[in-house]
Amino acid sequence: MKGWKRIAAWATIVGFGLALAGCAAAYSLQKEFVFPNAAEGPMDRPPPAGAVQHWLETADGARVESWLFLPPSASADDVVPAVIFFHGNSDYIETKLEYAEFYTAQGIACLMVEYRGYRRSTGDPSEAALTEDATALFDWLADRPEIDASHIAAHGHSLGAAIAADLAVRRPVKALVMVSAFRSLPALFGRYYIPGALARDRFDNEAAVSAYEGPILFVHGEVDEIVPVRQGRRLAEIAGDNAHLITYPGVDHDVPWDWRVFGRDLMDFYTAVGVVSPAPVVP
Repeated sequence: MKGWKRIAAWATIVGFGLALAGCAAAYSLQKEFVFPNAAEGPMDRPPPAGAVQHWLETADGARVESWLFLPPSASADDVVPAVIFFHGNSDYIETKLEYAEFYTAQGIACLMVEYRGYRRSTGDPSEAALTEDATALFDWLADRPEIDASHIAAHGHSLGAAIAADLAVRRPVKALVMVSAFRSLPALFGRYYIPGALARDRFDNEAAVSAYEGPILFVHGEVDEIVPVRQGRRLAEIAGDNAHLITYPGVDHDVPWDWRVFGRDLMDFYTAVGVVSPAPVVP
């Protein structure tokens, strides 16, 4: 019996040690999990023709790139609404140009925001840093003479939805669009069997949607295997009367899968909440 007790004791110790090692690895490697594209390094690419390239110079020495796309009608005499778009953690602004194309076709300006450490932007990404950058870029956009500062919406996908939600709490965002959004980073870690307590950043969407007083469109694919649709539904429950929830059957994390449907739903929402005046969607 004593031999078996020793074996059991050693097995417990070894198991505990492996668990600690796993937690330590998860803690040290989570930057690669949360911000995977920050490790790929710079890539020289000029903005598309017609885009305004803006560099945010931060207090800690980072340079953060963004591209502003304006519809042809935009001018100081004919101001337009705007959307600030925040992409997912595995994307770049140049891989999501269809958002700028869609919005400008609807007469809406679109500011595409890059993250620190991604492509040409310098610095290290973190919740605090990205929040600070988003706030500064909102202020820059609102000061543009072509922009109706009272009609700026924030639109984010996955991680970008968390950045958009935090911005909406800090600045007068007219409306918020959260696509494939998670409850919080600790809650998402639990999905991958990583203790939530290890999360360096929280990206607490539950707190943000509770604090934001404006309208929110939640969009989620019903077969999302990265962020389960139940997390999006939970956020909509917390937002209460401010929430507009759309779920797409058979669709995974990569919304939109069909711009005709997604674009119609976006514009219906923006029209209903007063971001834009009623107008037909340009096909």
